[in-house]
Amino acid sequence: MKRLVSCAESRKLDIATQKLFELDALFLMEKASLRMWDCLLRHIESSPSLSSKGRDVKILALCGKGNNAGDTLAMLRHARSAGFTTLQAIISSQTLSPSAEVQKGFIQTAGIPCFTWGDLNEEERLCLYAEADIVLDGILGIGIQGAARGEALEMIELTTKLRNSESAKFSKNTATPKTSAASDKKDRALVVSVDIPSGLGDTWTKLFPAVYSDLSLCLEPIKEICFAPSARSHCGSIVNAGEIFPRDLIMNAGTNSLLEESDLESLLDPISPESYKMSRGRLAIFAGSLGSAGAAFLCVKAAFAAGAGYIYLYVDKDLYPLLASSAESIILRPWGADTEFPDCDIVLAGPGWGTGEERIRVLQTLGACEDRPIILDADAIRLFAKQPGLCNSFTSPCALTPHPGEYRDLGKSLGIRDEEPFPLFIDKLAKSVNALMLAKSHITWIQGKNARFVWEGMTPELGVAGSGDVLAGLFAGLLARKIARLREIGKKKALSRQDIERSMEEAACAAVIAHGSAGRRLAEQSGWFNASQLIEACALVLHNNNNRKGMDR
Repeated sequence: MKRLVSCAESRKLDIATQKLFELDALFLMEKASLRMWDCLLRHIESSPSLSSKGRDVKILALCGKGNNAGDTLAMLRHARSAGFTTLQAIISSQTLSPSAEVQKGFIQTAGIPCFTWGDLNEEERLCLYAEADIVLDGILGIGIQGAARGEALEMIELTTKLRNSESAKFSKNTATPKTSAASDKKDRALVVSVDIPSGLGDTWTKLFPAVYSDLSLCLEPIKEICFAPSARSHCGSIVNAGEIFPRDLIMNAGTNSLLEESDLESLLDPISPESYKMSRGRLAIFAGSLGSAGAAFLCVKAAFAAGAGYIYLYVDKDLYPLLASSAESIILRPWGADTEFPDCDIVLAGPGWGTGEERIRVLQTLGACEDRPIILDADAIRLFAKQPGLCNSFTSPCALTPHPGEYRDLGKSLGIRDEEPFPLFIDKLAKSVNALMLAKSHITWIQGKNARFVWEGMTPELGVAGSGDVLAGLFAGLLARKIARLREIGKKKALSRQDIERSMEEAACAAVIAHGSAGRRLAEQSGWFNASQLIEACALVLHNNNNRKGMDR
């Protein structure tokens, strides 16, 4: 896992590093700017359209007044050292930070043209921008609070004016794009953000302006706001530019992490050759209704793909006869007020279940066991949104797996506005319902009690009917395995709340990685796919990782 930090935590890291080594801020700025320039140079050399221009690539730095501007100006200096000669900078009219002022002096000494924002009219700014092959975004850094304003806002707006232009070449005598003649056409400038797209920060919301980058050269640890679902599109391709802080300081900087495919193996519990169905967890699933039985079967099959050994599926009595002949490998049971609940390790409720009032009473029954976790998906989450007080009746450790529409509705019912910064929103949501929150989207966030995990999905092929049911089943199956193993190791039936909550976090992370990894592989191999194909791919991913874990023991 890679550490993610807030902007405030990153600023503390910077200060702590300077204090540890008694460094001047310019030393860290030099290291950071070199890391980012090296990444940009590699990109230039690997890009056919840019590398064909050799060292004649035109680079414009668009700089605000803070230290981010200093990093950006230092990158221009490194470009000059590397032989690039067509370099320019537009710099804020306001008083610059000490580091930015020093870097400005360096590039002026080197003969790199510097223009002051306030001395240029709009036409001149547009011309400089449009003539560039690369625009370095150094307008704002991690210190921003609230929305961009003043000159910084004007600079951001400049970058967005041409964003949707497929080609734009500006005459020095006009601010109107000329696209009539093929010889006049020019590719839109590549917008490259230095560390973080300007405008993004700890307090950023989707209502605030921010630069839309093509490439973000992010220093490690990367700022978590870059992975907020509504912010991710501002970042373009995120490139990890490397560390500039000591590793031990980074690991102590926070508790939030970016999940990687390589993390899956460590999150899975080993399965011994002697294992059997009961030793791999017993799971009870409450899902399906008339017209929505498919969700229940997808969920069950995904739980089997996760390695769970013994699965009950509880359905309404009127649905039971319709499904009985199709329920291979499943212990199918009709559910009614007189139904005896089985002895199981975990419960999953909600996929295709319906939202009738009688479901609320069932949920209250299911959530009344202190050491048996319950996962709520789909319709069960909608019931929480309809009756927010329902969560207060739960004594079971609980996890919710909402998609964006569901977590927005849930937040609204709890009085939590989704206009808030996403990290704050998801944290408040989890605390309000006293549950682990697995907020699934193109970027998935897992908010646990004391830690947050993020998975950068960005796989549109996973946006298919039944994909969420598969994820819920994987989560439930993996958690059932973990709970069964904990009881086997500890030789006890009752488990501590802390053990269960840690297992929930690990199972949620493993499920999200397996689901996302399988989706990527399928997309590469087959293009678009359906939920049944996804289950098979997930089973292979999980089984192969378990086999590797077994060989390493």
